[in-house]
Amino acid sequence: MKLRGVLYGCGMISEFHLRGWLRIPEVEIVALGNRTLSRAIERRDAFVPGARVYSGLAEMLDAEQPDFVDILTAPALHLEHCRLARERGIHIICQKPLADTLEGARAIAGMMEGYGKVFAIHENHRYRPWFARWVRQAREGAFGKIRFAKFEHLNGSGPPPGFKTESEAGVLLEYGSHLVDMMRALLGEPRRVYARFARVHPGVAGESLAHLVYEYPEASAVVSAAWKDSGITQGEVSVHGERREAVYQGTLTRGEEGRARVSEGGRVSEDEARSPYEDYVESFYLLEREVTNAMLGQGQVTQTAAEHLRTVIATFAAYESARRGEPVEVGA
Repeated sequence: MKLRGVLYGCGMISEFHLRGWLRIPEVEIVALGNRTLSRAIERRDAFVPGARVYSGLAEMLDAEQPDFVDILTAPALHLEHCRLARERGIHIICQKPLADTLEGARAIAGMMEGYGKVFAIHENHRYRPWFARWVRQAREGAFGKIRFAKFEHLNGSGPPPGFKTESEAGVLLEYGSHLVDMMRALLGEPRRVYARFARVHPGVAGESLAHLVYEYPEASAVVSAAWKDSGITQGEVSVHGERREAVYQGTLTRGEEGRARVSEGGRVSEDEARSPYEDYVESFYLLEREVTNAMLGQGQVTQTAAEHLRTVIATFAAYESARRGEPVEVGA
């Protein structure tokens, strides 16, 4: 028996969700939904020709009675869409961020507390294969004490017009929270954050450049994210420990070239070319594979509501710091 899944929200990112689901033999995507039906039809024709299409989520859930739903709508809609799915008692995967406000994220996490089915957040940056390897090595002690880490992605262009360009919260919530989640996967929970914002893209209503410094008891981490208007994209993740240093250079989204290097004992011990596009695609699959295993009763999901909420809390602490112009504590 296959898990019967439906996907609601057929924007750009849905292509990569579908590519991941189609690699999992225990899953069958039986229906796609989108408020603008033509987008669902386009995705169906390109990826799942046998699927049915719907314009409404409730209509799709009632007609299909699936085992799970993958929700890919705008963050402001997640509370209502998660509620509809919860009422039907099915497994739920919700696209990050959980909500467009901290209060909204807390409300969804509270609503889903004690839910008897899988409720997972699709936050996949920490599943980049090279980074997941570094996190495992760090937990095994290979880096020694980590003193500094950097997470940077400065996109040379902005997002397409829509909620990302119109929302009060800009690049930090919509993209930079990916980097905050990577930081937490590596270092755990920060104590304080100092943030500065700027507008460097005329088409983005919220902040289009965010520079954050997070403090840890024995380390610090820099997170920088931008939607620029320059045509030059910059990306880097670096981890500096007492025993080992690791540096990735290249886009963290769908670029052409990347490079991951590791230095230990005064020499470069690893030096590999990476395909940012392939790593991007693979991270969708790896998260969805983990979620599928959990739906089949064969493990737990990493990106639970509680886990993701801590990323949201650390992200909104940076908004508060930028508003006040001073460092703030990162609360629970």
